[in-house]
Amino acid sequence: MSDAIQAGDRVLVLEPATARRWLLRLDGGHARKVPGLGVLDPNRFAGEPWGAPVSAAGKDLVLLRPTIADLHRTVRRKAQIIGSKDASRIAFELGLGPGDRVLESGIGSGAATMVLAHAVGDAGRVVVQELRDDFAQWASENLEHAGLSGRVLVSVGDLTQGPAPGVAEAGPFDAVLLDQPEPWSALPHVAPLLAPGARVACYCPQVSQMERSVRALEAAGFCDVRALELIERAWEVKELGSRPSFDGLGHTAFLAFGRWTPGPVANRGP
Repeated sequence: MSDAIQAGDRVLVLEPATARRWLLRLDGGHARKVPGLGVLDPNRFAGEPWGAPVSAAGKDLVLLRPTIADLHRTVRRKAQIIGSKDASRIAFELGLGPGDRVLESGIGSGAATMVLAHAVGDAGRVVVQELRDDFAQWASENLEHAGLSGRVLVSVGDLTQGPAPGVAEAGPFDAVLLDQPEPWSALPHVAPLLAPGARVACYCPQVSQMERSVRALEAAGFCDVRALELIERAWEVKELGSRPSFDGLGHTAFLAFGRWTPGPVANRGP
């Protein structure tokens, strides 16, 4: 890995004074208008060391190697995204690693898809079935901008009616993320696509969705079924003391998890 920025690299341009950030690619093109930053040619950064301070568009900036957190924060939104506190826990609970095959239902703007694709590495694959074609196209552009599109296959279709062409053939899947209004309706079509011991996550904004998802997981033969909610609170550190931020991030969704066991088992975990 080079110590200097090279042609083709993606660069996180951070303004330390405001914490604003932009994801740019040195694509060999010309100067272009970057919303919130101004007119800028990213290719001018070639040869600069990672972490270098620069002045551009009248701003003091720092050039950083983007992390998955940066890719997630800079996604262009068309639909509500799964936030970082939930997306990171989902990837953790699903136990994702290099080479895994993941099925995702509901791509939205592609933010959670980025987290999944980052976790499975170049040897893995994320197969997404999205109901709406416009979301599929928008998210695919976001994935291309983030440099992760090569790990993702996007199909259009309603998983509650069955897998789209090519989805079943991409399995068996080691993990599944169901981000849709009725994940319980997709489970009968998902189960035949799973490897033994595969992990499933359901993203449920409402209590009623979480309850029905948990019951459906249990009834379908999943074990270690659990549901949880994550609350995040930021802190402000000042010269004279520290206090919790008033802009805490409360409820976003409930997360329901289960593990696939094709035979009869005791469904509930600890």
